[in-house]
Amino acid sequence: MRRRLHLLCAAMSLVVGAGLLAAAGCADTEASFSSTAPDTLPDSEPIFDVRSVTLDARTRPDSSLLVRLRDLGVTHITLVSFGWQKAPDVPTIRADTGDGWYSESHHGIRTLARQADALGMGVILKPHLWVGGYDEKQDRSEIGFDSEADWAEWEANYRRFLMLYARLAAEVNADVLVLGTELTRAATERPDFWRTLASEVRTVYEGKLTYAANWHKAYKRIQFWEALDYVGVQAYFPLTDVNDPSLSTLREGWRPHQAALAEVHERTDRPILLTEVGYRSAVGAAAAPWMWPERDETAAPDSALQARCYRAFLSTVGRAPWLKGGIIWKWHPPSEVEGPTAFTPQGKPAETVLRRWFTASTSQGGT
Repeated sequence: MRRRLHLLCAAMSLVVGAGLLAAAGCADTEASFSSTAPDTLPDSEPIFDVRSVTLDARTRPDSSLLVRLRDLGVTHITLVSFGWQKAPDVPTIRADTGDGWYSESHHGIRTLARQADALGMGVILKPHLWVGGYDEKQDRSEIGFDSEADWAEWEANYRRFLMLYARLAAEVNADVLVLGTELTRAATERPDFWRTLASEVRTVYEGKLTYAANWHKAYKRIQFWEALDYVGVQAYFPLTDVNDPSLSTLREGWRPHQAALAEVHERTDRPILLTEVGYRSAVGAAAAPWMWPERDETAAPDSALQARCYRAFLSTVGRAPWLKGGIIWKWHPPSEVEGPTAFTPQGKPAETVLRRWFTASTSQGGT
């Protein structure tokens, strides 16, 4: 019975609004099926200001998609664009503004930015480097070189790539531009490059800047946060190895990570922006949130765990005064939704959790 009701509610949520879901008894499926008591809503303190989702669309999405996100309480859509690098030790970068999926192309980014603006939402532009082929390990964190000449060539190529998106960010009036994503070796070994790059970007773009550092120690080692507006963290922190953790266990799992983030905030005097935070709807999501579903094909679906993970995040770090925002990974047009263990919260109990917290923040004065 539970499974049938889960499937029914998931299917309905792709088509109808929250009001009809509530009337059908689906408004809080996760709370109903969880063995733990529902978390309380924010009262005197709204959660973070920037409530974003990464929008990933192969083809142009129907305009109703952004309406759905706005009604979810989303304040910004995050759009990922790519540069292409053959291998970590090859310094050339190919940039093609028409390449990739719709949400990755210049044309798609412009159109989606206009739609978002018309709905009162902002845009975050987040360039990535794609290394090698689709089936290869994405080891962008290992990009680096043994010679100064190769470093200089890569930095010149990366500057050209990033400045394309700095100008696009200015054109679409993006609120935030991410200077780089998970480039651990380059970011920790070449801090002066990033300071210079940030300065150059500010000559063409007036919005906020951040860098998306990996959660695994990398964000603590970045030396150029003072040149940016936010400390950016890819927040795939492991919470617990317990197979079916309770909400209290998940909250406790956030405790050391919250303390570490708070320390970096204090040291840098910069707000924290979680440039990615997400959980698969699968067993093991709390132990290894970073795991790609395609590389864990044996994992059993567990949408209730995904929802509890979001509840744990929103009710702990989500309430921290130093947290500027969080970017949920990720969201697709309904026709492109991936399998039952994928990251997307849409059509799952996690969507209800996000709606409850995001819209509560809006009603209490969040921006």
